[in-house]
Amino acid sequence: MDATHHSNALPLPQLVEARLAQDPKLSEGVRKRIREALGDSEGSPAGTNTPAGPVYLGRVTVTGFRGVGSQARLNLRPKPGVTLVVGRNGSGKSSIAEAIETLFTGTNAHCAGHHPNRSVRWRNLHQGEQTAVEAKLTIEGDPSPSTLTRTWTGEAFTDSRAVLKRPGHGTVTLEEVGWEQATRTYRPFLSYVDLGNLINGKPAEMYDNIAAILGLDYLNAAARRLTAAKKELDAVVNAEKEKRPLLHAALESVEHDERALRALLAMEEKSGPDYAVLDALIAGVPTADEGRLREARLEAAAEGPDLDRVGAAVDALRRALADVDDLKGTAAADAHSRAQLLQAALAHSDRHADDTACPVCGTDQVLDREWASRAEAQIAALLREAEAVRAAEAALRTAQQTLHDLILPPREIPAVLTAPWRAWTDCRRITDPAELAERAFKTALTLSDACDVVARKAREELAAKDGRWRTVVDLLAEWTKLSREATAARPRRTEINAALAWIKKVTTEIRDSRVDAFAGHMQRIWEKLRRQSSVDLKNVKMHGSEKAAVRKLIMDVTVDDTEAPALSVMSQGELHSLALSLFLPRAATADSPFGFVVIDDPVQSMDPAKVDGLAQVLDELGRDRQVVVFTHDTRLPHAFRSQGLPVTVLKVERGERSKVHVTSETDPVQEAIDDAMALARTDNCPDAALRNVLPSLCREALAKAIVEAAWIRRSRTGLPADRLQAAIDATDRLIPLASFALFDDGCVHPDDEVRSRLRTLYGHESTTLIGQCQRGAHPDGFLPADPVAFVRKVENLARRIRKPEVNA
Repeated sequence: MDATHHSNALPLPQLVEARLAQDPKLSEGVRKRIREALGDSEGSPAGTNTPAGPVYLGRVTVTGFRGVGSQARLNLRPKPGVTLVVGRNGSGKSSIAEAIETLFTGTNAHCAGHHPNRSVRWRNLHQGEQTAVEAKLTIEGDPSPSTLTRTWTGEAFTDSRAVLKRPGHGTVTLEEVGWEQATRTYRPFLSYVDLGNLINGKPAEMYDNIAAILGLDYLNAAARRLTAAKKELDAVVNAEKEKRPLLHAALESVEHDERALRALLAMEEKSGPDYAVLDALIAGVPTADEGRLREARLEAAAEGPDLDRVGAAVDALRRALADVDDLKGTAAADAHSRAQLLQAALAHSDRHADDTACPVCGTDQVLDREWASRAEAQIAALLREAEAVRAAEAALRTAQQTLHDLILPPREIPAVLTAPWRAWTDCRRITDPAELAERAFKTALTLSDACDVVARKAREELAAKDGRWRTVVDLLAEWTKLSREATAARPRRTEINAALAWIKKVTTEIRDSRVDAFAGHMQRIWEKLRRQSSVDLKNVKMHGSEKAAVRKLIMDVTVDDTEAPALSVMSQGELHSLALSLFLPRAATADSPFGFVVIDDPVQSMDPAKVDGLAQVLDELGRDRQVVVFTHDTRLPHAFRSQGLPVTVLKVERGERSKVHVTSETDPVQEAIDDAMALARTDNCPDAALRNVLPSLCREALAKAIVEAAWIRRSRTGLPADRLQAAIDATDRLIPLASFALFDDGCVHPDDEVRSRLRTLYGHESTTLIGQCQRGAHPDGFLPADPVAFVRKVENLARRIRKPEVNA
């Protein structure tokens, strides 16, 4: 692989980054500007939700969408390779293809172009209101599959919502995943309608389709951002120059204000404006020279205690104090006092357990254990009687603490308010509840009045002092902002100019290189698809630029070595082949996040030779991409098998009420052999079945093997497919049928000649086995002595017939 091809195989961001890292002339600042412009460009990698690795399709589930009624499943292998989804017209295969496209894009070619309010038959008639499409996605690098689901919430086709549930990343909407631009640029879907649009679209649209995958949007967007940044910096510098004289005049008009003088000095510093000083002036931050201004601002913010809360706390304290006073001299109070006395005596007795004499009267042996028990019981009874006293005293303590908690000074106190604030805070040291209630409210009221007076005077002073300053501070703030931006702009502008020149140079180089590579890829595909065509694609060029009013894709062709315009001389099949040549390089580009491509009905209007070429093109694409092709044309599976190309074939069938089934297409030869072997191994199987059914099943296996070998030979000889198919359809017996697998002319040869060729290639027993299988269709049939051994011999013969190297 040469260096140019290798560079074109890299995703564009990686290619640009490699060139950026290897350019020794660029400073780190210029590299940073380039990366910033590329990182913000359209087409650059999306957000954190965007999967980095290629995405492959797994199981696709469709419900109630177009021709699909109840749930239909398409099981795909999420890896590179070719899968053909085959079904007759009306089987529902195109509905599944459109469903996959709609799942990722929200629309499809069938519905595109309809007016949004026009009724579109997109919901299946047999499924009611349940419509949904879901796909399991394998994202390279993820430990387990993700699930993409689209559901419909309204009657309009556009009333749908898609979400991606990705292990380790949660559930996000499809818009948040960041695939919207990629589905337009790399377009992994091609319907029959799209196929026509690729070659019948407007010249500018054809140009844009190709320009998108060449990376022009990515690089041109970076150039546009750099150009816009340069213009923005120029505008800032010019705006700063215009505002400077206006600000000078405004500051000079503010008389006797130290701030205006300081602003002028800060603007004219030799080393550049002193932004720290200017910012402080704009914000009104006090400085060492603004002692009075700072104090006035502090006074203006002065605020006394909350009189409502203080008053409520004082009232609560007075009520608690009154409740305590009301209980004095009452039985409850007496009980409280006696309980306290007994508690003291009991505590004394506990401390002096050996002394039973009363400490008050001196009587001996009275404070014994019996007395202690009586005392404890009496204390409990007295405390119950004294509960009101204890509750009143607790409420008094709480009320006193609540009032103390309200007496808090601010962090800073204006000097003029020092005395009233000190008087208020001194109240915290008063322990007598009555005194506290008396002094607290009076002191708070005095302080509040003092704060109101001081704050009002300070605000008047500040208003007078700031009145003229406010007339210029907005202009100062605007100029400071512009000046700061202009100062920063000078080195940035130099870097941006260098970055812009580098981007334009690299854009030209990569565009030219990728146009050549794209044209080369397109021509290689065309060479495989143009079988038996006299049209030769010579060159593909792009005329114009992304913003040009006239831009078009030019395809130079020759017909029998005579130059001609492509679209006017090609047949419909050739035009479709040309459209595929345009589409497939676009879907196969390394930049695409999609590891799959879905193509619907590409075989129409192609002659058999082009179908063989298409199989080769799809096989080559399938080595690096997951290729899913929907077709009703059985020639494409024939083309894969006859050329020995690996392929997975799925069959789509539609039953009643739009019930769509997708099944794997088994090997037809092996299927017949398996049926025959199952019959041969059946215990007590009737002779009639072994005589007629068993040979007939073996005959079917040999017939299918012979037909397969015939198609393989046809791919080498170039025999027209329609001629071979007609000859096969007209031949009933195995010996004449074998002519097509053994000889190159596509004709039925004499039986003796065919038998001789069979014996030469496969041994003398081959013709005997064929004859025995053929007899199964006759009334007397053929009864093998050992049915299992017979089937194994037929299986071995069929396997040898299918090998192209044996049948050479």
